[in-house]
Order: sequence, then structure tokens, then C-alpha cells
Amino acid sequence: MNLPVITLLLCQIVLCAGMHRVRLSKHSRRHHKFPHISVYLANRNRIRGKHGLTPIHAINGGIEPTSNTGSDSKGVVVARLVNSCETNFFGTIKMGGNNPQTFTVQYDTGSSDLWLPSSKCGSCKKCGSSLFKESKSDTLHQNKTGFSITYGSGSVKGLVANDVLTIGDLRVENQGFGLVNDTTDCSVFDGILGMAFPRLSQIGTLPPFQRMLAQELLENQIFSFYMKSGSSDGGLLIIGGSNSSLYYGPLTYTKVTEEKYWSFQMGSIGFHGTDVRSCESGCPAIMDTGTSLIVGPVTEVHGLMQAIAAVYDATLDLWTIDCKLIETLPHLVIQIEGTMFYVHPATYVIRYSDFCFVGIMDMRGLTKWIIGDVFLRENYVEFDLKNKRMGIAPAV
Repeated sequence: MNLPVITLLLCQIVLCAGMHRVRLSKHSRRHHKFPHISVYLANRNRIRGKHGLTPIHAINGGIEPTSNTGSDSKGVVVARLVNSCETNFFGTIKMGGNNPQTFTVQYDTGSSDLWLPSSKCGSCKKCGSSLFKESKSDTLHQNKTGFSITYGSGSVKGLVANDVLTIGDLRVENQGFGLVNDTTDCSVFDGILGMAFPRLSQIGTLPPFQRMLAQELLENQIFSFYMKSGSSDGGLLIIGGSNSSLYYGPLTYTKVTEEKYWSFQMGSIGFHGTDVRSCESGCPAIMDTGTSLIVGPVTEVHGLMQAIAAVYDATLDLWTIDCKLIETLPHLVIQIEGTMFYVHPATYVIRYSDFCFVGIMDMRGLTKWIIGDVFLRENYVEFDLKNKRMGIAPAV
């Protein structure tokens, strides 16, 4: 995915401002009733570049890691995540050798590139992003290779470079990344660190996780996501291992069906206690930490929305629902390899004051499902590169 994020900022800014800085989009829209809906809609466009598609209604302190996952373990690093209003989860990295510079990035299994804003990026400055100061890095190597990543109505472009990447105690030499010198949109994070397969790279460099493996820095060819709701503590990204204390029961493994995205075969998706089921004969899906919602084909999503009496709002381009109904709604159920995984209605319904919408989105032309953070906030996922599989279990 090019810039695979649906940045939902339909949360109370007063609550979130205490957690992190919020950078508003430059796009102006007429959604005066919900002043931050413009940010949601502008950043929502980024998912369109994922598959070159357009939405059907387009408007144009937590658990401590155990010893096998702590940063002091050989070949394993734990990166703490920040929860941005239940809709984006990001962490901190450093770039540069002797004088490393700090950035917030979205760890994204739906893309394969690392990019950061350059000090030469005027539009990035307007966004309030932390900028990479080239003159402060004595290990930076810049080449003349340009790149441009287009996503829906937005884009980033710049030059490819190499430098030292640091995550926790892990130091990755000669990591290729994009230095952005122009962007059309703003985000709550500075850049993106892609964790999908090399085939998906838009800038032609080896993704950070594969670079770590090539330099024999990790104990295992595994990374795991544990996302948390309800506070600014967004959970953990474990690079090089997993942690069985963060989930219930055994992991259910599903094979990667295409070494591009973290794709798999989903058995079905529906609501518990109802006859409504989509994808009952199985359908392709992608596990994507860079997408806030669950995204699916138009017909299937419409069927799900009708089952819970959600109403489409043409002005906001959202499936809305009465907030008073949240406690009475059924659990969302996703079946993978014969195991049922559940998502509570308080998780799949996103609330902004007395306005609520369903965190499931339809997209014209889409033939697969994109399983984003709505699912991952309740389910632990282990990404196993060596065995080309994902392990999934209910999160604690």
C-alpha cells in the first residue's frame, strides 16, 4: 500500500491533545459540525492508492514484556506504541549515526517503505512534522534517485537516501529510506515504517525488517503486534520475537497467500447471533496495521451494515449508528482457519461525542478484505516471515 492509513480523528481533541500533538490537514471541507472530520476524510484518501480504487460514496503503561521479548534479550527489541484516539498506533525511531534524530512513525504491515520528512520539505514544516536535518548526520548517503508515492488525491515525493536506523537498542546500518521534500497531506506522525514484503516497495530499497535479518540482528524472523485501547499506552511491537503472556490460548496460524502484502484466506465475517455472513466460502484478506478500519467489497459491507441498522450519511461518507445502540449490538466475528475471533461493538463503533459511526468501510472494485486496527485492538498478531504465516489469538 502506498500510504495506507485511514487517520481517524473523530475523537475529542481535548482528550487526545494531552496524549500527543495533533497536526491538522490542510484540506478544507464543509463539515463544520464535526471540525475534525476533514482530517479523517483527507487521510482516508490514502487507502485509495493501496489498490488504485475509489470509495463507493466518494465525495471529491501497560504490560511489561517478559524476558524473551525485552530489549535486553539478544536479537529482540520491544517498541512501545502510542494510541492516537483509538485510530492510529505509532512509535519512535531514530535516524542517523553519531547524532541520531528522533521521529514518530506508523509501523505499517500494509507497505514496505520507510520515509521521513526532509528539512527541505516546506509543506512538511507547515504540518508541524519533525524534520530530518541532513547536515547533522555524518553517516547519511544521498543519491540522485527520486521517488513519488501517489495515494488517491495526495502524494509524497523526494529522494532516496541511506543512513543508520535505530529502534530501541537495535542499530541497522545503511538502511534505505525516502527523504520527503514535498507532501500534500499532514498526519499525526512524522513518517511511515513499512513492514510488508520487498515486492511492495515503491522506492526500491530493502524494508527495515528484512534489512535487520540480512544483518543478522534478530533472534527470530518474527515480529508481533499487541495493540491496546482505552489510553495513550498503545501496546507493543515486538521485533524478533513474540510474547505468550499477551494473548489467550494458542495461536491460530494462517499461511501467507502472496508474498507482497501480509495476505491470507479469511473464512467469513459477520455478526454473532445473526444469519448475516459475508465471505462464507472464503475470500482473500490482508492484515494491515496501517489501516484504522476494516475495509471490504461494497455488496458485502452493505449487507453487514443492514444487519445492525447502520445508516449511510452521504454528507460525511460514513455508516452512522445511534450511539445508544452500542451496548445492544452484536459482536463482529471473523473466522480464520476455523477459529472465531471477536470484536466488541464498543471497538468497531467509533464515537465522537454523541455521534457514532461504524469502523467498517466499503470500497468500489475491492475484491479482498483489509483487516485493520479495529480487529488488531482486540487480537494479537504474530507475523512469521520464515514460515510465511501469521499467528492470531485474542489479546489480553
